[in-house]
Amino acid sequence: MIPLAWGYLCSIGLVLVTPVSPLQISQAIETEVCSHETYSSQCQYDEILVITKAIYGHIRQGRCAIRDVGHFGCFTDVTSYMESQCLSQRSCIVTMTDVIETVETEVCAHEDYTSQCQYDEILVITKAIYGHIRQGRCAIRDFGHFGCFTDVTSYMESQCLSQRSCIVTMTDVIESQPLKDVCVTMAAVASEKFFFSKQAMQEHCPSPGYVTLEAKPGQQVKVNIIIPASNNDHQEIGGVVEDGIEHAYEISTNTDGRLEGQYTSKTNSVTLVIGEAPHSHIIVFQGTGCADIKSPHNSFIERDGDTLVVRCRYTEQVWNLKCIGTRWIGAVGTCNTPTELPPIAEISNDNEYEDAHDKTDEIEVISKELIIGIIISATFVLCCLVFAFGYLCTKGMKRKYLPNKDYEKCEMVAVDGTIARMLKTDNVQTWQNTMNPTMIRNDHMPVVAQDRDFITVNTNNL
Repeated sequence: MIPLAWGYLCSIGLVLVTPVSPLQISQAIETEVCSHETYSSQCQYDEILVITKAIYGHIRQGRCAIRDVGHFGCFTDVTSYMESQCLSQRSCIVTMTDVIETVETEVCAHEDYTSQCQYDEILVITKAIYGHIRQGRCAIRDFGHFGCFTDVTSYMESQCLSQRSCIVTMTDVIESQPLKDVCVTMAAVASEKFFFSKQAMQEHCPSPGYVTLEAKPGQQVKVNIIIPASNNDHQEIGGVVEDGIEHAYEISTNTDGRLEGQYTSKTNSVTLVIGEAPHSHIIVFQGTGCADIKSPHNSFIERDGDTLVVRCRYTEQVWNLKCIGTRWIGAVGTCNTPTELPPIAEISNDNEYEDAHDKTDEIEVISKELIIGIIISATFVLCCLVFAFGYLCTKGMKRKYLPNKDYEKCEMVAVDGTIARMLKTDNVQTWQNTMNPTMIRNDHMPVVAQDRDFITVNTNNL
């Protein structure tokens, strides 16, 4: 719904004869009226209406526009019209259809529909029908078909909604004849196309019974199966293959009591499997949704269903688009290339430099500590080696110069306390030769001296 909002004042006349102002103005009241409603206002018996502002269009989200469809901010000033209807009145009633002018155009089948708005206006399609409507410029005689028409509002909205200008060829609005060649891949466009199931079973087709439908990338394919015969089994109409998986139609009953099968794809390409039903049925298809757009230079696109966001890589520029019908509503600009790096990149580089500098300092500290540790370890090992070498040398000298601990360089004393002989040499053999088995007592009597008769008395001072 399109809301109408304006403010009005009720002027209150005072019956007092005083030198002060004879007019009192009440506070302005703002009223929101939807496009299908009627505006009404009533003042007190001593008040009149004064219109201060009146605008008509997609103003803001509220009671009339419960969601944003991409047209907020598109409105026109209708203050002068409301003043002509309500100014200085005690009461006022205005139908919203009278606020804005609706232009009705009759276009014949061989003509093109054209429309051009002012620089600050856009097109809004309220109703569009195609067929034998009434006698007039296109149908000068009645052939008995008046009243046979179809609603093409959705198609005209997809072509013209929110545009400043629009050109539509009537032959594109509706196809009056079924498609003839169903053996090749058929393009699914915004307008509905149809063919009969018997056409797909022709033997001259490379794959009889299979029909491929393809829309533009980003769009979906909507398929509707109409079964004219009431006794047809819906299991014989076939199915739809998408991404290698076969899906069944969603069967329902239309207003005429006939069975219909619907399927809307998730991708832009499907293959129809035509069932061998005894009676031919009608297959209607069209492309829905908005096709993917090419991203501008130095930008990337984020799409989520019917919303699309274009973001620049090097700047903070963002454009939001809304898909209405098969058209993107909104504008996309050009991404500016920055002459120098953004502050974030500079901060990132500084951080990287500081991190690298800190890492270098840490490596230098670790290297110094490692060198000191190596020096201390090497000194300790060297001291251990010197100590071990000295110890081994001392042991070797003891073995060389002290081969007999009991007798070498010893002063021997006889059992009776008489000094017998002192060993003067280190040679063991000499010691053995000089040692006589007998010794002479004082009475000149030979005495046999055994090893047990001698003891060592001074081993260090020889």
